[in-house]
Amino acid sequence: MIDFLIVGGGIAGINFAWQAEQHQYSYHLIDPFLFNSSTAVAAGLINPVTGRKFATQWNMETLIPLAEKHILNWKILPLQFFYRHPIIKIHKNESIVEEWIKIQSSTSISPYINVSPNLSKYARYLDFRYGAIGVSPGFRLNTAELITAFKNRVADKIITGNFDYNVLKINAGNFEYNNNSYKNIIFCEGVATQQNPWFNFIAFKPAKGECLIIEIPNYETNEIIIKGIILIPLGNNKFWVGATNTWNDLSNTPTEAGRAELENGLQQLLKLPYTLLAHKAAVRPSIRDRTPVVGQQPEIANMYVLNGLGTKGTSLAPYYAKQLFEHIINGSAINKEVAVNRF
Repeated sequence: MIDFLIVGGGIAGINFAWQAEQHQYSYHLIDPFLFNSSTAVAAGLINPVTGRKFATQWNMETLIPLAEKHILNWKILPLQFFYRHPIIKIHKNESIVEEWIKIQSSTSISPYINVSPNLSKYARYLDFRYGAIGVSPGFRLNTAELITAFKNRVADKIITGNFDYNVLKINAGNFEYNNNSYKNIIFCEGVATQQNPWFNFIAFKPAKGECLIIEIPNYETNEIIIKGIILIPLGNNKFWVGATNTWNDLSNTPTEAGRAELENGLQQLLKLPYTLLAHKAAVRPSIRDRTPVVGQQPEIANMYVLNGLGTKGTSLAPYYAKQLFEHIINGSAINKEVAVNRF
């Protein structure tokens, strides 16, 4: 009997599979591996500071070391695919500057913030008339490269295709799927979970995100730049630009409105011309309460979900994959706020 059937090969499924790899448990992972999945299109960003209040993201002192150690230990690629980038967060307007001044005078500043970054080298390239703060460390995971590398690394355990709910047989002590027997099944399918007959009670609020890939001649930097939009260096003068956030159109088709929004953001940021290389879109598996969902199906033993990691998937996936794996193997607790039974 195989220990795990993992349904979904995005950031959640790959992290859970790697837990099984590390601890020498057997598994199969099934996914269609579409080019426009939310993981394949994602920025793969870890930013420890969030929002207009410049607050430290939840549990960053644990999440950053875990993600860095966990991902670097994969050793899947001969090339690097997890990068450390300082972040420059540029104030968009005077109201944000005023809010930042109030925060500085009334609360303690996040330890990840540098209040006076050196901006002189950006004068020719970027519009930072209202000032900026520095954030460090920041990270980028090349998610598309990770998916390809992982598929190659564990090719004998990959089933390429869509999961068919009607084919799964649920027995007293195991699950059967396509002539294989599994002890546990883990659903990490992103927005497809809305059609999952065993987890369709989860309150999803999917969000479509669009991004651009651009080339900026004669501009190279290691910093991630944030000014409404996010500009992430990919090397060789290429940059990821994103992302929009919409809830009405949940197709994977890029839109003119999305492109216009991002290019407007670039006009407010860049002093340089650029070339548009690609325009992409995907649907994020966000949960209505903006919190991941992790745990066992309430009425079916050994059936689990790991989902809803949203825009923070790069930092949250190693943490919650490890937590779910240890819950299954050792019976350890799952954080109450992410427990599936809250629905």
